[in-house]
Amino acid sequence: MRRLLLAQWGFVLSTGTLTAQMPPIPQTQPLPRFPSPSFPAPSAPSYPAPGVPGSPPPPSTLPPLRSTLPIQQPGVPNYPGPMQPAPIAQPQEVPLPQPENRVPLNARDVSLKRVSGGWQLWAGFKMLRDFGDRELEARDTLRVYKDLRPTEWVTIGSPKPIVEYALVDGKPPMTLGVHGKDETNSQPIRPDGSGGTFISGDSTGGGAFNGPPVTGAGASQIIPIDLRSVRVEAVRGVWCLRDDDNIHFNFGPVKADADQSLAVVRRYGFNRIGIVGQPNAAAMSYFFVGSDEAMPVKADKGPFARAALQGQIDNLSRVGIPVAGVGYVGEMVRMDPRKLDVRKDGGDWVVASGNEVIGRFGPSEWIARDAARTIGDSRFTEFCKVGSAGLTFFLVNGKAPTRVPFTAQGRRFDPSAMKVQQYGGHWAVTENGRHLFDCATAEEGETLMRVVKHFGFDQLCHVGPTGKVGVSFLAKGQ
Repeated sequence: MRRLLLAQWGFVLSTGTLTAQMPPIPQTQPLPRFPSPSFPAPSAPSYPAPGVPGSPPPPSTLPPLRSTLPIQQPGVPNYPGPMQPAPIAQPQEVPLPQPENRVPLNARDVSLKRVSGGWQLWAGFKMLRDFGDRELEARDTLRVYKDLRPTEWVTIGSPKPIVEYALVDGKPPMTLGVHGKDETNSQPIRPDGSGGTFISGDSTGGGAFNGPPVTGAGASQIIPIDLRSVRVEAVRGVWCLRDDDNIHFNFGPVKADADQSLAVVRRYGFNRIGIVGQPNAAAMSYFFVGSDEAMPVKADKGPFARAALQGQIDNLSRVGIPVAGVGYVGEMVRMDPRKLDVRKDGGDWVVASGNEVIGRFGPSEWIARDAARTIGDSRFTEFCKVGSAGLTFFLVNGKAPTRVPFTAQGRRFDPSAMKVQQYGGHWAVTENGRHLFDCATAEEGETLMRVVKHFGFDQLCHVGPTGKVGVSFLAKGQ
């Protein structure tokens, strides 16, 4: 019995010894699906050593990374710089060359009405715009007013506005972006002190917030303005608001209006243009403020960008009239004789090419349509205006027309007998003592005579029922 017990105890002890001497079973870990970034780097490079043909240099001799974008060269005009975020619109204390043409307006009173078969925009009891039968443009313009919510409306250009803008209590309306910073935690804030993401023309709180932010609703096209390069420049005899990328507005020979538009862009930080309708016949073009945080300035100033800008210049619908020995005078509007428009403008029926009114024909639609057929059949391609009195004439591919409409009333004159003189208390160009056309000064009269002689005009014609209703123009006899 004693032996049996000792044998059992020996077996137990030997089993415990064996158990204590067995190594622990390793715990297998699942393999990572992707290499871990904490793995140590290999001690030797995985590529051949330097000196072997086709092998790259060791990491210590690799050249530093360099930007492939061009660097701005001081003193070199129009040299492309690196791509950088465009500036957020910041207003400047810029004096305006002219007083603003501000008109008080309550956006809640603006409504669209159908009157006499046409569409009109009204503010209370005052008509703002007459769109004729262009319903879509009328509704889009109404959306612009509702989007901007102005308390004042301002226009630049005469006799018709070329560009417009809204003000809310003397400041540009708010738009999406970053409005300001809370000094305590540097977080974006709204004008009411709450958090939010809004921007105005004044990043320090100089904008106006009244309801939802401006979105650009109603505009068929929105074009950015490069605030770094925006300027006024003469292009082919007309004054334009432009930047390095686009020709934005053409103010014709009126430099004062172009200067005013540049001043308001800088004063209010306008960096967007909204266009209602077609760009070549816009129902309205207006400035507003948009966020530039996510929009980089284009760095491409290569041949494609230059070609695109040159295309804009070549397609300007309104340029100066080139006259040998004088330069550019007046303005010349390109027109398509197959696409003349007859429409109601205020109380008059007019013949127009795009936004350019060629002639006013009073309350008679029939007379206006007959005049449009006469002008179209003559195949005129340019309509020109020169002088303060608005002397007008047509051209055919840059030359004086020799095909005078049969229904046009007119008389011949002798260009060699023209003279500038006082006539009835004002300056005029006369022919053998007979009045031809008015001029503001003797110098302007001399310029008008040079224009007449340059194109060889010798006929003064008129299309319309009376001398004050219709359109007068110069022509050249065969």
